[in-house]
Amino acid sequence: MASDAAKYSDDHSIKKILVPVDYSECSDFACRYAANIACKLGARIKFFHAYYTPSFDLIEFSGTVQIQNQLKEEVTVNFEKTEKETAEKFISAFKKQITSCDINSLDISYEVLPGLPADEIINYCGHYEPDLVIMGTHGQDKANTIMGSVTETIIRKLRYPVLAIPEKYSFAGEKNIKNLMYVTEFDESDFLSIKKLMNLTSQLEITIHCVHIGEEEGEWDRIKMDGLKDYFRNVYGKTEVVCNLVHSRNILADINDYVQEKKINIVSLTSRQRGILDKLFKADLTKKLFYHTNIPLLVFHS
Repeated sequence: MASDAAKYSDDHSIKKILVPVDYSECSDFACRYAANIACKLGARIKFFHAYYTPSFDLIEFSGTVQIQNQLKEEVTVNFEKTEKETAEKFISAFKKQITSCDINSLDISYEVLPGLPADEIINYCGHYEPDLVIMGTHGQDKANTIMGSVTETIIRKLRYPVLAIPEKYSFAGEKNIKNLMYVTEFDESDFLSIKKLMNLTSQLEITIHCVHIGEEEGEWDRIKMDGLKDYFRNVYGKTEVVCNLVHSRNILADINDYVQEKKINIVSLTSRQRGILDKLFKADLTKKLFYHTNIPLLVFHS
């Protein structure tokens, strides 16, 4: 199988959105977010659900191999039928919630497969090749993680853009998504990530806040930021871009302050920013930023 990065083309708009679901309230928020974006962009939505089947754990009993295989096949078929019926009911109920556009005009489908959620989501993306993955961020151990183990694994490993929606997020319509904060560390991954970012934001009329947060103020940072300003102006002149340097020793605190001051609706960064990602997954301040303030996190991979 070709690598995900090789398959992904950054020269197109958002046409295919994959939404992993577990039928929880959190994944319901992600579905509604995806629907509103799809209504605006005319994108297709694919719901994906991975489920456990007891046929994986059937203990071999005395009898012929043929009987054992027959039993496993019957269990697998029955579970697949039940899961498909659940998915269809979920989509039917989901469509009734959407009032921002003609939901029936959208191309909406689903896929259900047996297996572990994180593994199956990653494998399916290699087949489906989504332009954007939108999923909820909830975990069983909420005291220690804000992302949830499946979402964290997907963000770390998947080579497609991932938009993670907080558990308590309330979507007010794409017209209210006005400000996106792109955190830059001034490396070569910026240009590819920015191009992918513009595929989405240019269609949603969002103001981009390009922000670098460093421990010290330096001339070299100002030169790099001026270069990014020129790049945005020359390549993406129609998009409103605000570039700022923020200097302090607490990156998460300053992200939070900037989010509050500028009324940021989405925070975006690249997977190459490992230090920031590690802090976002573990730090207590992350709960204030992505839980209490309900800010979605958009991660691009380089």
